[in-house]
Amino acid sequence: MELSYGTTILSFLPDPRVAWRILPEVEPVPAAAAGPGILRNAIKQLLGKLKEGGAAAGESLLLVVPDHTRRCRLDEVLGLLLPELEARFAPRVSILVANGSHVVQPDPLVRDLVGDKVYNCYPVAQHDCREEGQLESIGMTSFGTPVIINRAALEADRIVTIGGILYHYFAGFGGGPKMLLPGIAGAETIRINHRRTLNPATGQFHPDCREGNIETNPVYLDLAEIVRFFPAALSLQLVLSPQGEIAAAAAGPILPVQRELVPLVRDFYNLPIGERADVVIASAGGHPADINLIQSHKSIHHAYQAVKSGGTLIVLAECREGVGSAAFMDYFTGVSAAEMGRELLGNYRINGHTALTLKSKCEGAQIILISALPPELVRRTGMVPAASLAKAWQLAGPNLPAGATGLILPRAAKYLPISQS
Repeated sequence: MELSYGTTILSFLPDPRVAWRILPEVEPVPAAAAGPGILRNAIKQLLGKLKEGGAAAGESLLLVVPDHTRRCRLDEVLGLLLPELEARFAPRVSILVANGSHVVQPDPLVRDLVGDKVYNCYPVAQHDCREEGQLESIGMTSFGTPVIINRAALEADRIVTIGGILYHYFAGFGGGPKMLLPGIAGAETIRINHRRTLNPATGQFHPDCREGNIETNPVYLDLAEIVRFFPAALSLQLVLSPQGEIAAAAAGPILPVQRELVPLVRDFYNLPIGERADVVIASAGGHPADINLIQSHKSIHHAYQAVKSGGTLIVLAECREGVGSAAFMDYFTGVSAAEMGRELLGNYRINGHTALTLKSKCEGAQIILISALPPELVRRTGMVPAASLAKAWQLAGPNLPAGATGLILPRAAKYLPISQS
């Protein structure tokens, strides 16, 4: 068996004493209608919406694009889109990378993200949620979240967001309005919005903050209100197949387009597993899904849905860039998840909810992490460090029951296990 780890592959022989299944057994393929012309059709749709909205030649156009952790074949999209925009409207285009609360990245990585030609021909900036000089306050959502946004979005005549839609572990789905909030929002806006992951009555993770739920999700309902501050904003949104091909694309107003495409995300990435297993071995899927611990938590979160209470979860996530948050480890002070939740209600900071849910998982199962992180740091989270799959199995194997069942998830970042229990 081979599993991705960073940019390498780790091989191992699954223990024959365990009844293993590798999921998905067969990856879904795009519908027959999806083909090479699908992106061109969406671009044509976007151009039509711009015309309907009164777009005129020479206007300033801000393209808001995802960062390197949420790749959507952006260089390909921009390579087709920009010539069409130039031919039709001759806009003054600028590009803003929606980093959200993520740190600003080195220029070579941004160049790789958008492609050399685009990087050389158009101004490309990165959003920094902590740089007050970039930000301006423009109001408040009905939930009471102050809307502080990158000033570039206020200065442009037109805004078009570009992004892929995937499951998001607490906001329901990525893409859509998340390209604006948290994508180009200020740190305080992001903090208050993300605090809604906490159940105010218990201090624990809110049960409605989960993958696929945008109907009653307090985080999503709050952040989706960003569109009323930018009523003319349009979007070009995509769904990639498990093979990484563009399977669907549509353009238009942000919320309707997202709702149009999310059923395909469910079709591709829901993973029925039957009963949960005694042991799960999961790879995040390699770089960039395992670029740091914050990003790798999404894979841990998915894989945790497949393991029995009290079972064992072995996760491969390189975390070559470390934790991914300067403050994340401050939450792990040795207290229980219940105590952490109570503390967060009184003093919530960005990524506190991720620390809380990771701590809760470590109390519900044994989580063994194979990574490049320092072992003492891994132990502090409640996970168990291991230097290799062989070492991880030495820790896990002796604790398994007779007749143990096992699941292997080679791309845990993408797929959402759906169990019967």
